Amino acid sequence: MKRQLLIVILSVVAVLGIARYTVIAAVGDANLKDEILKVEEVRNQALQKGDVAALDRLYSDDVVYTNATGAYLTKAQHLADLKARTLNFKSFKHSDVEVHVHGNTGVVSGISTSAVDYKGTVSSDPRRFLNIYVKEDGRWLCVAHFETQLPK
Repeated sequence: MKRQLLIVILSVVAVLGIARYTVIAAVGDANLKDEILKVEEVRNQALQKGDVAALDRLYSDDVVYTNATGAYLTKAQHLADLKARTLNFKSFKHSDVEVHVHGNTGVVSGISTSAVDYKGTVSSDPRRFLNIYVKEDGRWLCVAHFETQLPK
């Protein structure tokens, strides 16, 4: 009888320990998702305003940047387009935004119907986007951006 009671008590303690860990992990992920969404919003605002200095701080030096036309741009090229105003946002709208956290990496995806003027061509066709952030030295950096047009 004592042995069965001990087994039941140990089982309950184990289940409660696992449940506590699961709750702590879920809260931690939610906090990280909020952090990533805040950085994503700073990026979005900086893009709309053409704030090159803010984007320079948000992008890693070796960011992998592919725009909706399929052009691969270095950080310097992308920022130069913004500075020269050959990349302008006429309107800005994202929907279906999701964030996934994998350790110190955050993946943001969604659909953009922003009206973008890139080198004289304006497009507002829906595009799927993907931004990848990595937390380095206590701050989130965008290490990759990718867009692709959705089928009509």
